[in-house]
Amino acid sequence: MSSEPSNTLEMSSHFQDLLENLNSGVKAGRKRKIIGPIGPYLRAARWFPLAIDPFVVLEKVLYDGMEAEFAELQGNSAPGQCENVNSRQKSCEQYDALVKLVPTFSDVISGFEKVPSAMDNFIHALSSAANDARSDDTGSLMREGLVYMLKNPGSDQFNPPLVKQQGKMARGWNHPQTARLLCPMRMLDMFDQDPHSFMERVREGQIKITAAKLPAFLYDQSVFDSARKSRGCLQGYYLKRVFHHIFTGPSSALSPNARRGTKTPKGRIHGMSSPLPRAIAYAAVQAYFQLSSATVWCQEIEDLSLVDLYDKVAEMFEGNSNKEWVEETLRLWKVETPGLRQHGRSRARRDVQPGAFDDSEDDMDGFFDSEEHPPDVGNGGNHRSAEDNVRTETSNRVDGTNGTNFLPHMHFAYSSCAS
Repeated sequence: MSSEPSNTLEMSSHFQDLLENLNSGVKAGRKRKIIGPIGPYLRAARWFPLAIDPFVVLEKVLYDGMEAEFAELQGNSAPGQCENVNSRQKSCEQYDALVKLVPTFSDVISGFEKVPSAMDNFIHALSSAANDARSDDTGSLMREGLVYMLKNPGSDQFNPPLVKQQGKMARGWNHPQTARLLCPMRMLDMFDQDPHSFMERVREGQIKITAAKLPAFLYDQSVFDSARKSRGCLQGYYLKRVFHHIFTGPSSALSPNARRGTKTPKGRIHGMSSPLPRAIAYAAVQAYFQLSSATVWCQEIEDLSLVDLYDKVAEMFEGNSNKEWVEETLRLWKVETPGLRQHGRSRARRDVQPGAFDDSEDDMDGFFDSEEHPPDVGNGGNHRSAEDNVRTETSNRVDGTNGTNFLPHMHFAYSSCAS
């Protein structure tokens, strides 16, 4: 019984320290600023775009979640709370995932109810930290990640040359090697027959590149099987290098077993002992952006929605009825990320001959079919539901769980950008 007052006093002291930390001028939340009482909350916010969702506006998630928590603390379940409005429900699911990352997170909310100006500062600091985390990864990959695109960096070269000083305008559908990685896997044979003609048709809009046709960089082409859309998917060398760069450190990107630097890998900082599905999805959209000629982070690159691509990769894990594929894929990722675990690397691969895809317009059609049975042919159509299309535009500044298993569909618009 005596522990409750002590805990209350301890929490009150923590909250006062947090207020002082906020009043002292905590800013964007970059690594050098993650100190003091606000440090754990900034670290959690930086993890949000990497493992929960890089496209939602964290500020809105925090306001919706705190509003619902205030109501719960007051015993109020009036209509209008998260559970009664779809968009707020998604915000609250994401808010709950964020709150679980810091044991004291939920406890400080009652204090902010009486100091709304401090709550605004707190939310701004966390939102800035999330934005910085995503932009830090994008910038780091821009500086160091060009070589990751070469299958054999020791011997392969870009032809024509690509150098960091050129910026990104020479990438995307303006260069045959970046274009080949962006090319839908189902269309790779067509691309290889005449790369420059294919690239020109894409630039002129004759060939539409959308997230419905999964890009080749997601695949291990040596095991690709046209009759099994899931085989080899999410095993591409470039995707894995981007993941390693972000979560186990740049020094591990080209050689996961190599001796790593003095810094603790980002994945281990946040307690990720094996790759999370949404971390893989995050690496996929970062990889696509780096391959493209887009110069500003955005939701859409020409006809392709990065939001859709992110959702599709997450759906491969979270909505997949083929649990064996999910377990095997995550197992392969786990053994190939020694930066998260102190174990060696192993590979289990089977060679198959590629053939033609079916007539479906969406590579997710038939993706979840059992390995024992061939997928249905010619279903066609787009599998996006009305709920998938819930996107809310906002004028707010936007950029930007250990193992969260929900699939949020509420996203907020970035600017659309063209190559």
